[in-house]
Amino acid sequence: MRFITKNIAKLDSLIRNSKKISIVTHYNPDGDAIGSGAAMYHYVKSLDKQATFIIPNPFPKNIEFAVEDVEYLIAERTFKQAKQTVLDSDLLLVVDMNNNTRSGDGLERVLNESSAKKVLIDHHVKPDKYDLSFSYPKSSSSSEVVYNILSRLTKQKVLSKEISTALYLGIITDTGSIAYSSDDPDVYSVLHYVLKSGIIASKLHQKIFDTYSFDRLKLLGYAISHKMKVFLKQRAAFIYLSKKELNRFHYKIGDLEGVVNYCLKLGEVDFCAMLTEREDKIRISFRSKDASINVDKFARKYWNGGGHVMASGGKSYESLDKVVKTLTQQIYNQDFISK
Repeated sequence: MRFITKNIAKLDSLIRNSKKISIVTHYNPDGDAIGSGAAMYHYVKSLDKQATFIIPNPFPKNIEFAVEDVEYLIAERTFKQAKQTVLDSDLLLVVDMNNNTRSGDGLERVLNESSAKKVLIDHHVKPDKYDLSFSYPKSSSSSEVVYNILSRLTKQKVLSKEISTALYLGIITDTGSIAYSSDDPDVYSVLHYVLKSGIIASKLHQKIFDTYSFDRLKLLGYAISHKMKVFLKQRAAFIYLSKKELNRFHYKIGDLEGVVNYCLKLGEVDFCAMLTEREDKIRISFRSKDASINVDKFARKYWNGGGHVMASGGKSYESLDKVVKTLTQQIYNQDFISK
């Protein structure tokens, strides 16, 4: 990964000349959001800076270990405090999101209001303009980008165990345990140095992936056996779940992480989606097996979303039934195929 030397120097200067630093990530944070944010937090704290990790809303319990020694605020629970913390900061490090809108309505307004310098560290396409940007869409994860930044700032290949633990979480979750977004040799090089820090990868992997509750396992089985629609001729599939169904299985944040990928385990499927009904909208995740099916483009064109070429998201404010009908027609029309 090539970095412009002067940009690393600018970041170093911004961090060292700031007294209060806030790290902010996206709404519904995943492993990469928490991992990249926690890694930056540990680095900033190593310089004796006042730092706070601002997390928009609650995140899955299986990734809590990455923030055990991190000072963080859940903005959805303590919005006034989170807002004041951001507004009091000299520097904002925006990680794993390509624009302020992804932080949620409340935080977006605060980020826009802030007069602090803003630094973007991300791997999503089409980022907004920030004071300083480290945007690398070809990277496996934002955590991989963070590693490359920190190894240059510290002039060390092997970073602390705290930082490496967080980076391992981000990389291993955003690649599905190195199942995708992993064709570039650089990600293996980064993991090599992350493991040399002394972390026990097998134990971390168990914490991340082998902590399902009984309800979560039942929800997965139900989603696959009862709520998956397959379109063999179009080589597509999707899963759809209502609020009532989520409540039936005592849904908790993180319970649906990775479920959409089960559709792609079918040899006859190249495009898939998962629709989940929430309080105010339908959340949609899109996945594809091949870059010729650009789900980022599809999500932007039809579903108020975006993301990566082969992994993207969108939303709708119509009913679940209406979204199911619309997506079904789009699949019959093969609108998801890049043209």
